[in-house]
Amino acid sequence: MQNQGRICPRGASYYTWKQGDTLASVARVNGTTAQAVQVINEDVDFSSIAPGTEICIPSQVYTCITGRAYAVQSGETFQSIADKLGITVYELQERNPGVDANNLTIGQVICIPDASTSAPSQPQQPTQPPATVPPTPSFSCPVGYEARSVRTGQTYADLLQELNVSYRAMRTANPTLRPGGLVSGMRYCAPPAGTRQICSGTRTYTIQPDENLDVLAANLRTTKGRLLMLNPTLLPSDFSSGTVICVPLT
Repeated sequence: MQNQGRICPRGASYYTWKQGDTLASVARVNGTTAQAVQVINEDVDFSSIAPGTEICIPSQVYTCITGRAYAVQSGETFQSIADKLGITVYELQERNPGVDANNLTIGQVICIPDASTSAPSQPQQPTQPPATVPPTPSFSCPVGYEARSVRTGQTYADLLQELNVSYRAMRTANPTLRPGGLVSGMRYCAPPAGTRQICSGTRTYTIQPDENLDVLAANLRTTKGRLLMLNPTLLPSDFSSGTVICVPLT
């Protein structure tokens, strides 16, 4: 039965469990992690949850309990991601319980160690300081995003205006970038201009001149209803030139 009167934390959204849903699939579609869904619904037994049960979907604040969020890129596996970060597959599995490591999809959100903790630890040298300064950990962004740095005096609102993206899109792409705590030099991933939301399990598309909802549905070989469902924050009239939307992978 549906859980009547469920109260979710501020910033979270509601979701009604459907037949065939799994913890991993619900997390993937909603751009979060299985671990975060479990934490925010501690009273729910996901091994026996019934269709119609209402649960809470965490905001990006809860997406990664430890570490930071990372969007899987084309062709990536747990092994290739671990190799890129210089960590072990076990460390990734530990941060992502419930994620099927053999079935990752483009845009799927997983948790990885913070850049400051991902580099292998070095033996301590108490009697002699290191000869060189350790290199800065690598910083990478999902395909289509640009790595940038906060400039002196910039506020979060300044970033949103400069990039012309929504608050939700910026927070989703940069969950560790605190709106009230920007410091010059902080790295962040800039979403494509016009982005209102982050596409999870789909791909982004910038609407071209003379395209509207009807034309897009025909050109992409999908339906208007499907496009509206993939872009829940948009009105039908928002499907206009320059708007970045989520569209099916094929």
